[in-house]
Amino acid sequence: MKSAAAAATPSVSTSRERVGHGERASRRPRVSATTSSRRRGDATRAHGEGKGGRRAFLSAATVSLALGAPSFVVVGDGRDGVAAARTELLSERLSEKKFPKQVFASSRPGTMTYPGWLEGEWLTTTDFAGYEFPSKLIDKGSLTREATTPGFQKLSLAYVPDVGRDTTRYRMRFTRGGKRENPVTEDRVFNLTEIINAYIGEDAVEEVEYDGLKDPNRATIRLKHGVSNNAERIELFTNARESETRQSDQTFFASETLRQVTLGYSTSYGVARMVPTDYTHVWTYTPLPDVDSGSVDEQRVGQTDSKVVNRVKVTLSTAGYLQPNDALKYTARPTSQDGVPSAPVPQVGAASALAFEPVVLYSHVMLLERVGCVP
Repeated sequence: MKSAAAAATPSVSTSRERVGHGERASRRPRVSATTSSRRRGDATRAHGEGKGGRRAFLSAATVSLALGAPSFVVVGDGRDGVAAARTELLSERLSEKKFPKQVFASSRPGTMTYPGWLEGEWLTTTDFAGYEFPSKLIDKGSLTREATTPGFQKLSLAYVPDVGRDTTRYRMRFTRGGKRENPVTEDRVFNLTEIINAYIGEDAVEEVEYDGLKDPNRATIRLKHGVSNNAERIELFTNARESETRQSDQTFFASETLRQVTLGYSTSYGVARMVPTDYTHVWTYTPLPDVDSGSVDEQRVGQTDSKVVNRVKVTLSTAGYLQPNDALKYTARPTSQDGVPSAPVPQVGAASALAFEPVVLYSHVMLLERVGCVP
């Protein structure tokens, strides 16, 4: 199975750049994961945050952005809603690099459940595998100058905070929530903390707020003051989920479409810096034998009647989309009246197509090695 950017352009390492008010990610996108964390009250008070402080201001800014953002739509769980309307399997669309932006409304996505053999804690080694610009509707030079394109700035993709970084190690955890009869789900608090700390810096995350039972489609990430020029808080909204299992080798495919709102301070007094990004992640998890010459079928069965897998090969394919306003900007064409040039006019048809197709694809490869909690 090829990842979304299997034919990607070779990565080019660059140093940190300042873009506008933010830090630009290296041209070789980076990925990271990290352990869960708790808010430290002393640190919060040290930064002078009260009822009318930084967080209250950013919270109000998030609400205003969500209310005024028509492109944020909650769509259905792909396993029983979105997928039913499609004629292709997720694995087929992945191999063909078909990642249209999902915008039609349906029921709220349900919690993603994973195979039993993924339960436990894993040491994850992630490497950047490449990128490409698939769109024929926008000039690549113009796109690379757009700092709000997903992945172009650090922390614009929460699960890959520095997209082009080569080798990054962190831990991941999948759990049944303490009850053997429960399905296996991602420990999102633990994983997001691990990822961001690994990519941005140790203890960069102050707190991750997520309650999968109450609302599996929203997570809030708070960063320590001053750890990044790009973000002080990240809001993640899941718009769609989809999964599939390939029976031939038990590869598990998991897709999640997200809207991320990244908040921080701008240089204008009293105005928050808010950057919305829309993107889709597709993970593939393939169980491996304990040794390269072994067979997955030889593995023993654990207490939960799941095969005990100690190594997993993972690919992560990411499709990034432009915001509607940016699509209008990049499809505007010069016009003239009676031979006199006038202001460029957006091409609605082209803008619509550009807003709903990926403009950038990233690919990462991972190896998961079990470190605890054998099911």
